[in-house]
Amino acid sequence: MSDILQERQSSYLKLTINRPEASNALSLDLFGELSEILSENREDPDLKSVVVTGQGNKCFAAGGDVKELNNVRSNEEINQMISIGRQALNTIRFYPVPVIALINGHALGGGAELALSCDYRIAVESASLGFSQSKLNITTAWGGVIDLIDLVGNSKALLILLEGNAFSAEKAKEWGMVDWVVPALEDGLKTLDSKLDSLDRCSSKVIRGYKSIINQNRKKHHRSLEKIETETFIQTWSDADHWNTVEKLFSQSPS
Repeated sequence: MSDILQERQSSYLKLTINRPEASNALSLDLFGELSEILSENREDPDLKSVVVTGQGNKCFAAGGDVKELNNVRSNEEINQMISIGRQALNTIRFYPVPVIALINGHALGGGAELALSCDYRIAVESASLGFSQSKLNITTAWGGVIDLIDLVGNSKALLILLEGNAFSAEKAKEWGMVDWVVPALEDGLKTLDSKLDSLDRCSSKVIRGYKSIINQNRKKHHRSLEKIETETFIQTWSDADHWNTVEKLFSQSPS
């Protein structure tokens, strides 16, 4: 079964992360599939928006697939992990039409990076967001710190990143990380339909024209900071503090 479900509805494409048994964790294969699907559809003249959500009502995406990433040790493997994840999220960031995250549940670690790579975010009240990387003694790998700074500013970004705590959808909206908060998923779908209707009233040339300008501005910030984010992640991922933390967490987990 595919890790991503595709549903085409007139002018928009809905992509659902389909790993509920793993809390919709982000595997490298999933990232590759996401990049491939988006690349296949980017030139479709009838496409006006993309929606990304998670299967079920518990998790949007619970972060990177820990069981898989725990085996990433060599420099070659680390760089591959960074490259595959960042390529997928950059495809979202710089996509020619708007990408909307429908946050149906928890978006943590890499899941928060995925949510913030999108242009808009709709979250249910029960959802939570958090950059939990610091609790594993690592930093972000896929551009999340850059998006966070753009949305909330340096001071709040540093607080969020260092504390590593999950916080409510309402708090995320208050801080500028979420655009709309809705009581339940059904309400989120109604809000989504409303936003999609607004986009549908615009011509494809207008949508793609404005999006190209936004993309160029966003690319400038990412291109200037990607290198230092990569270097910092490699240093922290390879450090004994990270692996000691991982070993401790795994030893405490039920077998």
